[in-house]
Order: sequence, then structure tokens, then C-alpha cells
Amino acid sequence: MSVKITAVESTDLFVGTEQDPCQVLRVRLSGHRSTTVTVSGPGVHGEASGTGTVEVPLEITGAAPGTELPVTVTARRSQVEATVLVAEPGWTMFLVSHFHYDPVWWNTQAAYTSPWELLSGDATTRPLWERNGFALVDAHLALALRDPDYRFVLAEVDYLKPYFDQHPERRADLRRLLAEGRVELVGGTYNEPNTNLTGSETTIRNLIHGIGYQRDILGGDPQTAWQLDVFGHDPQFPGLLAAAGLTASAWARGPFHQWGPIQKNFRTAKDDARVMQFPSEFEWLSPSGDGVLTHYMPHHYSAGWWMDSSPDLATAEQAVYQLYQKLKPVGATRNLLLPVGTDYTPPNKWVTGIHRSWAAKYVWPRFVCGTPRDFLTAVRAELQASGRRPSPISRDMNPIYTGKDVSYIDTKQAQRAAEVAALDAEKLATLAALQGLGRYPHSALDKVWRHLAYGAHHDAITGSESDQVYLDLLGGWREAHDLAAEVRDRSLDALVARIDTSGDGSAVVVANTLSFDRSGLVSLRLPDQLTDARVLDDDGEPVPCAVADGVLHFAADRVPSLGWRTWRLVDGASDPLWRRADGLTVANQRYRVTADPARGGALSSVYDRRHDRELLRAGQLGNELRVYQEYPQHPDFGEGPWHLLPKGPAIGSGGHAATVHRETGPLGERLVATGQVDGITYEQTVTLWHGADRVDCRTRVLDYTAADRLVRVRFPADLPGALPISEVADAVVGRGFALPDVDVAEAPWTLDNPANTWFGLGATARVRVSSPDGDSLGERALGVAELVVPELDEAADARELVVALARVGVTTTTASADWSRYGWLDVDSNLPDFRILLGSPERNPAVRELLARAGEPYAELLAEHGRVWVPAERPLREVWQPNADLRDLRALPALVALDRDALAADLADAAVDAVCPEPLHESERLTDHTVALLSYGLPGFAVDPTGALHLSLMRSCTGWPSGVWIDPPRRTAPDGSAFQLQHWTHEFSYALVSGDGDWRSLELPAQGQEFNHPLYSRVTPAQSGPLPAELSWLRVEPARAVRLGALKPQGNPVAHGSAAAADATDGVTVRLLESTGLGSTARLGGALALDRLHSADLLERPGAAVADGAIELTGARIATVVGVAAAVVVTDAIEVLGPVAERAQPVHARYWLHNRGPAPLGYLPLSVGVSPGLRHTNGEPVELTAVLSSQLRDTEVTGTLEILAPDGWQVSVRRRPYRLAVDGHLQLPITVTPAHRAEPGLYFVAVRTEYDGQVIEDVATVAVGKVPGGQLPVPGKPMDEGRQTQGTKSGKARDTGLSVDVTSTTVRLTPGDTTAIEVRLANRTRGEIRGELQLVSPWGSWELLAEPVRGFTVAPGEQTTVAFEVAVPTDAAPGHSWAVAKVMWFGRCQYAPTVELRVAAP
Repeated sequence: MSVKITAVESTDLFVGTEQDPCQVLRVRLSGHRSTTVTVSGPGVHGEASGTGTVEVPLEITGAAPGTELPVTVTARRSQVEATVLVAEPGWTMFLVSHFHYDPVWWNTQAAYTSPWELLSGDATTRPLWERNGFALVDAHLALALRDPDYRFVLAEVDYLKPYFDQHPERRADLRRLLAEGRVELVGGTYNEPNTNLTGSETTIRNLIHGIGYQRDILGGDPQTAWQLDVFGHDPQFPGLLAAAGLTASAWARGPFHQWGPIQKNFRTAKDDARVMQFPSEFEWLSPSGDGVLTHYMPHHYSAGWWMDSSPDLATAEQAVYQLYQKLKPVGATRNLLLPVGTDYTPPNKWVTGIHRSWAAKYVWPRFVCGTPRDFLTAVRAELQASGRRPSPISRDMNPIYTGKDVSYIDTKQAQRAAEVAALDAEKLATLAALQGLGRYPHSALDKVWRHLAYGAHHDAITGSESDQVYLDLLGGWREAHDLAAEVRDRSLDALVARIDTSGDGSAVVVANTLSFDRSGLVSLRLPDQLTDARVLDDDGEPVPCAVADGVLHFAADRVPSLGWRTWRLVDGASDPLWRRADGLTVANQRYRVTADPARGGALSSVYDRRHDRELLRAGQLGNELRVYQEYPQHPDFGEGPWHLLPKGPAIGSGGHAATVHRETGPLGERLVATGQVDGITYEQTVTLWHGADRVDCRTRVLDYTAADRLVRVRFPADLPGALPISEVADAVVGRGFALPDVDVAEAPWTLDNPANTWFGLGATARVRVSSPDGDSLGERALGVAELVVPELDEAADARELVVALARVGVTTTTASADWSRYGWLDVDSNLPDFRILLGSPERNPAVRELLARAGEPYAELLAEHGRVWVPAERPLREVWQPNADLRDLRALPALVALDRDALAADLADAAVDAVCPEPLHESERLTDHTVALLSYGLPGFAVDPTGALHLSLMRSCTGWPSGVWIDPPRRTAPDGSAFQLQHWTHEFSYALVSGDGDWRSLELPAQGQEFNHPLYSRVTPAQSGPLPAELSWLRVEPARAVRLGALKPQGNPVAHGSAAAADATDGVTVRLLESTGLGSTARLGGALALDRLHSADLLERPGAAVADGAIELTGARIATVVGVAAAVVVTDAIEVLGPVAERAQPVHARYWLHNRGPAPLGYLPLSVGVSPGLRHTNGEPVELTAVLSSQLRDTEVTGTLEILAPDGWQVSVRRRPYRLAVDGHLQLPITVTPAHRAEPGLYFVAVRTEYDGQVIEDVATVAVGKVPGGQLPVPGKPMDEGRQTQGTKSGKARDTGLSVDVTSTTVRLTPGDTTAIEVRLANRTRGEIRGELQLVSPWGSWELLAEPVRGFTVAPGEQTTVAFEVAVPTDAAPGHSWAVAKVMWFGRCQYAPTVELRVAAP
């Protein structure tokens, strides 16, 4: 049979040496005889022999990469003409092995973290999750220790700390691999947080704890924020990374839809990374102007894992090569990163084989096992060698997964409540400690921040978790809030006790924790002996006040910054807070508001009296509830709670009549509406307080029984030309319009976004457009930009322009003319509203095309003025449509500029000038007014193209994993529904504000802070004291333009593994927030008298001294300053201003088995363990191993390890004194022998020690003989993952030996009533059971349950009842909720039946 050439393929493979590589031409031959193949052509020659596919090495001379060369290929008598595309050598793809780890998601913390011996194979317990964190760390370490080519990463503290606490001997292996560069600790964060749903300080503490554990405790050097799976990012995040000392980030979600530009998102996959507008490596910039080198994963974080299922090495190699070809077009350099791993994955079976076999065949491209550090080092080296810099990108990496902003809405409210309590507690505790009133409660507040970091995880705060995980998380947020509130209240009480309140009657001290003077309503519960009172100011003049249901309300005026002011409380009759009045309109000095009972009680008018403007569009309704029917999961791509899934337009409350009445009182006026819409019973209250410049709104969803609904409230603002704006984590950015009324089956992207404390309609920057003669043509708002440079290598030269835009709130995607355009909703996660094109038509092809299409006058004006505004062919609100494609250069207006640096300088006042030969379209001319909604724990918002503001209130979703319950028996809401459906009473608070000018004129960041941080009040008797009745401890100037983010003692010793205590007298940390985007010079004043100021990084390490007290802040800067307070009172105070130990003692060392979130109070610096957790015996001795480990880096630890066994049992060691060196550990074998003729049953052996006032123990279970009642697990294979993910429907569970029940499943009360929830515990084991009880309930019910955590002990064979008091405040509104008692003991976690909490009207 003759040999024929059947195919010729030009490749980018090279053989030979790095110095002399030869490109490979693949020639396919028919026949089985070995044949010599020759290739020849101009500047090309090669020869090789073989059969089948022959790879011919080519010597190519004189041709640059990208050149096409004709060649003749000959094999015996067969000859074909072909083309060789000259390839570029030097490419390397780094195969980065990882496992993505969620500490919680559909499964529980206990399941995801470690194995456990008490799991049963018959579905009577939760099934074993084989790919738990312990198993994965073991597997990756083991492979690295036996295969020198294997490299991998470790990340989250949620598995690192438990693992190395229980296996401290493995720290040596880890540090050896770290030293050899074969493992990298990545992240620099506690976990992978969804930073767009929390405040900036929560993100900062996440970084502090991540770096502290990875660097200081484990000995790594975290440099790269490894944020694989998070659902978008806060725009300030890259600046915080840089300020914390990190140098890079890597992640898979943000600029494009959830699965990236290659994989399928909706309908057909693009399968082409070239739809991206920028390289996969870029400099990611925040509004502060700081940033880090970033790698975006175009093929997602699991791209390289799937070749694990290849049948052989050759197939796996081919799969990797195909991935290389997909990633190569968007690499910023000749270095690529392929993530090899996905959720909870062991080492890939082929990865080291590819590392070796590929290198044996080819010199380029190289496929090598590596770490992110290896990859990024190579990227930086090539950029530097070639004289290039990465493209600057400040693009808003949102929205991703719009459902995250509102699913399980009470978790967002709980997070906000805990954040506010934490920040205020830190400030007040710092002041109290400086005054010698107590020691700073560093352990308590450290745990608060770790709870908030834990809850910020991207499958926690986002609402994408299962029902059981939701309950566990609620318990964490509740504890964070309560710990912080206790510190706050103790500290404030200590300070108030030192204030001179002498005078008539009692005093009311009102405290302000913000850094500027403020006024506002104060509500305080009167002491029992007072039923009526009047309030006088410090001049003895009456202050308007009212008493309702035992609560005093009054307007506190001019409360000093971070300080207090005192009023007098005297006897006298007070007015009622509210009286019924005629009419449907309320008014104060600023607003006039009218409700329409015929249209659901919604607002028919909101009139701004100061500016003589009706804020609502004619004929439209404000504050209207809008209820959307939703799909359970997306009809095309199948995801549920992650997405908003409306089926189309909403049902509005305005379609039905409601009951509305007006009420007036000494403090203001309000409208109260009650009605129904789509099965939802609601009550809406709109209040205008006298002297207040906002419209306060409260919506209560009283009853709701449906599923798959989304509830929004809508305000149709009338501001032509205005664009959406929102506060993020201490910056303000423009946002695109949203499409809230789409049917996602046809148009899946609603474009809702998350906001921090407010969003609105206005402008964050603007272009002032004039005619060629200089006449004003109006202004056009600027929000989101695409910046088009002539060539990619010029992108970095525009960095200062990108920074200038970002500081004033314009996020920017920098692209070159020959790359794809930004603005295709099929690909991009958000859309721009204008473009900036840099350069002349001769230099920039995009400018040339645009001007040619716009017309000659534009080119002439550009040449004459250096800058021209080119309107779009159609107004923005017309083209912003579902499934929009705005890539065409005429689809968006464009600012064309010749002088890049002059444009950047012109942005100093958030406005630039440009000429235009024609008037602006009427709908494009900016109305110089702003309307905004302040909110509390309600991040989800949308502003549609008509200008209507939509605030997401709540949703229910039945799509997986909603409703999933893992540990039998399943628990539900009182009506039998899943907790995700939210079938209980909810309350939502928000406020409407408005004013002329932009958001800076309204000082909206300060207003948002005021709305979220209450004024605190205390009634105190007349007393003398050293502190004045009115005082400001700290004032930040310019007030409101620069705000105080945090005040605390300098340093975070607990996070860094130090035994030292934080001492405010040694130094304090001040976090400052520049709040205009324009830059400020800040100065600190007040009685605290801070001195010796130094700038510092986020880890609070001091840097340069602050000259003359002037702190220079660029726009949107989050700055850290450290200094020493002069106002210090030195005492011998020993009382700590907060809890120092867990309420339940002993503390269980394996806390994760209790689904308890982060480590206990104090961060468990000394941990104990005993293994195995379960032993069987018929009376013979039992072998156990105890482990003791310290994570302290600056002190040794001494103590005694105790082994507690049942009475009559023999123990080889009962007490073992120890002295652990820094970072030390010990292991101790233990032999335990049961008592003679010990009765069959479960017994417990505890290993215990004491540290810093806490008892820490771990417990092993010993089963003696035939244990009664099925209390032991039965063997069996773990059920498959598909079944596991669906959870349990069972109402029964395996007997643990402790029965848990409640005496009643319903509690009904009226305001002022008190009762108890009683939990019955019965111990049927042979040992004493010690544990912790936590009463979990949703945000909104916490005030009813004052003390939700306590310890318990039940003797063997005994039972006990634990009562939790339920006390309804006298001013509580009617509603219904629930509570679940969570019982945690010896690694077990049981959930009592749900108790309904129902408060009826008096």
C-alpha cells in the first residue's frame, strides 16, 4: 500500500532546546510503513520519519511569529502544498493544583471540615462527606511528599486551623514544602468573602485574620488573594488588598457572567475568550487608586480538573493542550494559568504525569506544575523585560448572581446589625479603656469579627445555602451581635457613670459614635418607676417629646461627634406619640407626601418643598410593593437562589385598594397603610419627623405563605438624564440601568446590583458640553466607561486617567481598538453608558471609524479643541434593552480626547468639558438633582431605564439547595415550609432623600452612616463626675467629607497568634474614609488629643509620620492612621469590658462538629484532641491518643492535661503537666480500661486542659458491650453525592443517647408578656453529658429572646429542662416568627422541634 499524506497541521509546538527551538509541523500519513517526511519552503526546512502522525521539527529563519510561509511536504511519492503559521516559542502554562473549599453551602460545616466516627450508613445520621477538608489536606500533602514535581495551594482558615490544631505534627511537613516552594498559602483572607455584601471593615478584618493565620501562625507568605468562586467583588477590594500588603489576586467571577466568556451561560456557549476586552492579567484598581496585579480565569476555576476523568495520559495531555489553545489568545504574556481542581477535589491523577511526559516531548509550550506565585513571578518578569505594564482596569466586577442580594434577606439584616454593633462597641470600648474604666475586650471583639468574616463567605451571606446551614449561620450572626452589644453597653455604661449629670431630675445622656455632629430621634425605654416624663435641654428649655408604650421619644439636637450630650428628664405629662388625624397628606419643613388608598396606600406624591420639585413621575406611585412570580430555577442554566428569576412584570400593590390613615404628634406626622397584594398582607408606614431631611419608610410583611416570589418596593423618580449611582464599601460608583421586569427565560440578566447603605439616581461625574461658540448645551452624566486606546501596549499609559475616573466614581474597562468592544450583555456582566477614545484618527482606528460615521464636523472640532463629545445615534434609555448589544461605536456616546493627561487633570472636580456640534438629546441632558434610598441590610437594588428606583425586600425560592436539610430529623418553619420561603413577619427600613446637585452635595455617605448607626441613650441619676455633660472625644475634619471608619487599640494580637493583649494606652488605630472622591486634607480633633500620628497599612504597621497633623487623602481613600492618645487615665482596672470566656464551659475543641462557625472566644490558641472518637470494647482496655497544640508565636504555655474517665475505670495517665514551646505540641498515648462488669452502653472519656480562664476539652465515646437502643452507627457505603445533595426528608434520626424536645411548639404573647421556651433533655447514656444550647431565631425576633446561649449538664440516666425566657417589649408590633433550640455536645449537633413565636395585638 502506497503512503499518502492525508493532512498537514501547523502547530505552536516546539522541540529541540530553549535556545534553539524547532516548530513542529504535524503530518498525517496513511499506511503502516515508516516513512521519511521532508518539508521545504522559503526559509523553512525539516525532516522526520515515522508512521501515522509524524511530527516534523522545522528550522525557520527570517520570519516573525504570525507570518504564513508556503511549504512543500513530501513523503515518498506523495506531495502536498501547505502553509506554516510561524508560532512564538517561550509559552508556559502553569498547572495550579487546588481544591475549592466552601466551609458551608448545601452541606454543613461539620461535614465539610472533617471525618467523624459516629456517622451511620443507613441515612439515620448525616452521610459521610468523603472529600472533607481534613481528607483533602492529607491527600495533597501526601502526594507532595512522595512526588517532588507536585505543587499545590492551600487557602481558607476554616479548614487550616481545625486541621493543624488536631494534626500539629503536620505543620513541619507544611513548612518544609513552603520552604521548597511546592505549596503556597494563598488568599490572605479568612475565606473567600463576598465583599460586595458587607462593610469595608468586615473585609479588612477578613484580611487581618487571613494574613495573621497564614503568615504569622503557619509561617507562609500569602501574596495572592485567591478568590475563586465569589459572586462579584466590591470595587474597593483591590485597594484593600494592596493596603494589606498583598500583591496579586486571582479569581473566576466578575467582569463576565457566572461561568465566564468560554463556557455556557445562556443558551449557546461562546467558546472563545476573545470576546473579552482585556487580557486575563491586568492591574485591578479600586476607586482609591490602589490595586494589585490580577489574573482572571477565563475558563473558570475548574477548567483543568476535568481531564482527571481521561482514560489515559495521552488523552489528558490532549485535553490540557486544548485548554492551552483556548486561554492563549487572552494572555497578557506568554505565561498562562490553568487551575487544576474544583470543589473539594483530591490531587488530579494526571497532573504530574503531564508535567513530566510533556516536557519529555516538547520544549515549548511548557506545561508545568506550579503555584500562583510561580505564574505571577513569570508574568511580572516578562512584562519588565519587555518594558510593558499590565492594563489598568477599574471595572465594576458586578453583578454576579443577582439573587445573592436578597435570598434569605434576614441574613443580610443580621450581618448589618452585627457590623454596626461591632464598630460602635470598638469605639466605645477604646474610649472606656483609655479612661481606665476597664480592660479592652480583645477576645470578645476578635470573635465578633471572626463571626462576621465567617458569615461573609460566598455561600453564606449570599443566601445560596441550605436550610440547615442557614440556621447555623443565624446563630453565628446572633452571637456576633450579642457579644458586640454587650461590649458596647458595658463600655457606654462605664463612661456614663463618670459624666457629671448634676441638676434637676434625672439625666438622659445621648451618645453619638460617628465622627461628625448629628441630630436625630432618640427612643429609650423608661425605667419601671417612670410612666411619664418631659425632656429639657441644657438651657432648661422644653424639648418636643412623647411617650408611647413605655418608650420615650425625643429629638436630640447637635450631639457632638464621637461623644455625647446630656438632657434633663423631669416629671410631667408628655404627649402621646401619635394621634389619628384627618387627611391623606403629611408634611414637615422639607417634604410633603400623599398616599392613595385606592391604589394600595402607595404614594401619589412626594414633594421636595425646599427645591420646589415633585420627585415622582406624573401618574406613577412611590413606595409601591411589587411582587414578581419567579421560576424555581432558571429554565436554561438551572441555578436557583443564586439568580433573580422573574417571569415578567410584577403585580403591584397599586392595583388594589388599601386602608390608609394619617397620624400626627409632637415629633412629626405619618401615614399608615395596610393592604394585600398577591397573597401578601403588608403594612407600610411613611413618617416625616419634624426637622428631618428625609422620608422614613417602614414596610412590614405581616403574612406570607407563597413560594417563588420576589418582593420589591418602587419609587419612579422624575430626573431626566440622571444615571444610577450607589455606595459600595466606602466609595461611590456609577452603575448601569437594570431590567427588573424581564422574563428571564428570554432575557436572563436583570442587572440588579448590591449597595452598601444607599443607592440613587443622579450623577457621579459629568461632561459639560458646549457648542463650538462656547454656548452651554447642557451636561451629560457619566457612570460606567470603556476606555479605548490605540494599541494594547498603550493601555498602561492611561493608568492615571483610569485612576482619576475611578476616584470620582466612574469605573473603567481599558481596551485597545483591535480587541472586542465592551457592552454585549450576552457576555459582559454589566454595560457601559459611554466611551472614551484616546488619540487622533491617524493613531486610533476606533477614533477613525467613529468620526467617519459621525461626520466631518466632529473631526474638525477634535482637531481644533483636542476634545469632542460624539452623541450616540439613539438615547441611552432607548438602547438599554433586554439582551442589549452596545458594542457598535455609535451605540453609546463617546468622549474623544487627544490629551490623555489633560483629561485626567480635568476630572479633579468630577466634571470635564467637551465641545459638540449639535444639542444633546433631551433625555440625555442631566437634571442636576439627586434622589436616593437609604437602607439597612437591604443591599439589592435596581434602577430601570425610566429612572424608577427598585429596592429588593425579600424573596422565596424553591430551587436547590433551598429547603435542603442534612442531619435528620428535618426541621421546618412552623407551617411546615422550608425556612428559605420566609413564611413569617418581616420588617424593612429605608428612607428617601433628595436635593439639588450630586451625591456629594447631599453628603450621602454620611447620611447612610447616620441611618445605620443609632444614637444611644442612657437614663442616669443626677451625679457628679470628672467628664463633662457634653463632650466630643474625636472629631474628623472636614466633617462628613472624611468619616471615621473604626477606632480601636493598635494591633490585632489574637489574629497574629500572640498572647499579648491589645492596650489602647500604647496606641490607637484610626480608620479614615475619604467620602467625596475628590480628595481631602483630614485633621483630627477632640478631647482624645491624638498625638504622634503615623500612616499605617491595614495590618496597622506604622509608616511615615504625619506632618503637622495634616493627613493627606486622595479621593475614595480608606486610610489607616495610628497614634497615641493624650487623654489617658491610668488605673488598676482589672475588669474586662466584655465577655472573656464562652458562656458554655467546657469549650468543645472540635467546634466545627457543632456547626458553630469560627473558633471559640480567644481563637483557641491552645487546643486539645482525642482520637479515635469512637471505640468499642467488651471490657478489654481501649487505646486512645491525646494531642495538645499551641498556635502561639510569642510565648510558651504551661499547664496540666487531664484525662477524665467514668468512675471505676482505670486510666494509664490521669494528669500530665506540660510546657509547650512556642508553636509546640505533644501527643500522649492513653490506655483506658472499663470498670469490672461495666454495664453496656455509651461512656465518655474527656481530655481537658485550662487556658486563659476557659476549660477546653475533647471527648471520645467508648461503647461497652451491646449498646441498647441503636445508639451506635451501622456500617455502610456513603450515599452517592447526588442523593446527599438532596438532604433528608426524615422526621426521625438515630438515637444519640440524648433525646431533645420542647414542652410546647407554640408561644403566644402580647406586648409586655413574659413566658419561656422550655427544652427537655434526657440522657440515656452511661456518662455525664455536657454541652451548649443555642436558641436560633431570625433577625427581627432577637429582642424577644434576650439570652439565647447557655451551657447544660445532664447526669447519666437523668433528664432536665432548660428554660429560655421570652419577653415581649411593651412597644412590640404584632407578628409571628420562630425559634429552634440547637443542642451541641461532644461533637453531636441536634435541633429541637421548631417553636412558633406569635405576638398578638394587646
